[in-house]
Amino acid sequence: MFDGYFAVISYHDALFFILAILSVFLLLLIAFGFGVWLSKQKNSTSPYTGLPLRFARDLHFDTKEKIVRYLYHLHQYDNRIFEFSQASFCRETGRIFPYSVNWFGTIDLDWTFLTKRYPGSYVSWGSLSPIQQEAIRDKHTSLAGFQTEISSPNPSPRAVVKKYSFCKPGPLCVDLDTYVLLGWKEVPDTDMEVLIVQKPIVPYAIKVLEDQDNTSL
Repeated sequence: MFDGYFAVISYHDALFFILAILSVFLLLLIAFGFGVWLSKQKNSTSPYTGLPLRFARDLHFDTKEKIVRYLYHLHQYDNRIFEFSQASFCRETGRIFPYSVNWFGTIDLDWTFLTKRYPGSYVSWGSLSPIQQEAIRDKHTSLAGFQTEISSPNPSPRAVVKKYSFCKPGPLCVDLDTYVLLGWKEVPDTDMEVLIVQKPIVPYAIKVLEDQDNTSL
């Protein structure tokens, strides 16, 4: 004769156990689906070339060091050093895009990178008249290192064509309201370029430069 005890499982205990098993199964199913979705996500392409971007973490150590040194010696908050693990680069142009690697480890980049880099309403340097360009120059100590010789005549930075997108250094953009420059500069002794923010010498009152063209006529 068996003299032990039998565990009594109530209806609520059984229901709780079943729900727990179903919850675990559902979580596993969601995790599997997310993994499949993530594996199908493609890295963004370069805004300038349309070709795949590469992870900046794969750059040679010496190249990374020169980039860090270049940004460090600028001593500018708006052009501070970034994490290479969060950046990507265009192999064909050498342009580096900080903070373009998302939480899922894929490269996520589009033309909003300009305003994310520094807020503004930017137009291409080549779309400005000679008088406008001279007015911009007067607001800065120097435009050395920026691309001022070869620039797209189309105001929209994203409308740049191959002739201008592959130039070295890359295109220069201007915010006509604040006179802020946003353009590519070459890192010395490398094939790489970084996007540099340059503010005017002193704060200027907001002024539309087109008015200067009208008064000069």
